[in-house]
Amino acid sequence: MKKDQAGKVIRIILLLIVIYLLAGLFLYQYQSSVILRGTKLPRNYTFHFDYPFREFNLPLNDTDRLNMVLFEADSAKGVVVYFHGNTSNLVHFARYVPVFLQHRYDVLMMDYPGYGKSTGPNTEHDLYNDALVTYQLARSYFPADSIILYGKSLGTAMASHIASLHPCRMLILECPLYNFDMLARRYFRIYPVSMLLRYHFPVYRFMQHTFGPVVIFHGKKDRVIPYRQAEKLKPYLKKGDEFITLPRGDHNDLYYQPLYQQVMDSLLSK
Repeated sequence: MKKDQAGKVIRIILLLIVIYLLAGLFLYQYQSSVILRGTKLPRNYTFHFDYPFREFNLPLNDTDRLNMVLFEADSAKGVVVYFHGNTSNLVHFARYVPVFLQHRYDVLMMDYPGYGKSTGPNTEHDLYNDALVTYQLARSYFPADSIILYGKSLGTAMASHIASLHPCRMLILECPLYNFDMLARRYFRIYPVSMLLRYHFPVYRFMQHTFGPVVIFHGKKDRVIPYRQAEKLKPYLKKGDEFITLPRGDHNDLYYQPLYQQVMDSLLSK
């Protein structure tokens, strides 16, 4: 009887080990699909927005294109290069454009490969290169001191990376990561995530080399990227940088918070 029970326990343990290894293999193999959950659009899809815009399809190679839209303000005094989050595509994130247009800032928003009409490889290195292509397009229209780099959630990695390499008027981070390793450990505690991950997005490292002022917004009720993780960025803020806490803010509603609107109105009016 005891041998049967011992054998049963061993089989259960072996089964759990197999499940653990298979799940870990899945996480490693398909992590880009888990992290980058964009919604694709047909290449011939026609955009419709409530404000003037121009569409760009910049070639990355012989077959792949980086799709982006420039939303145009009246008598623009600058441009906001907006890097969105890890879901949907720019059609969804266009809802956040009006606050910038109202303050006479154009908004240049690109879709990462696999999002919207953009195609191509989407390694972390590729995402940074695509962000650079977007910044360079903005520079062809405006000087660096008229460019605001804006990152939301995942996009904070791209925005802060560019800000660590190139000058800008301001870097604004909404619901930023500290790095992706820390966030992944929250969801996959039983795995050595730093060894498994091919995406790291070290915002904290980029923050140490940024040009220009930095403003961070984060909600205390954020259930996607915990507030306490964003707080770890505070030591990397320079004199004059700001960390704005929204007590009732969640991950996707900061745009509608009165404090966010008040601060953004002040920042964009300068």
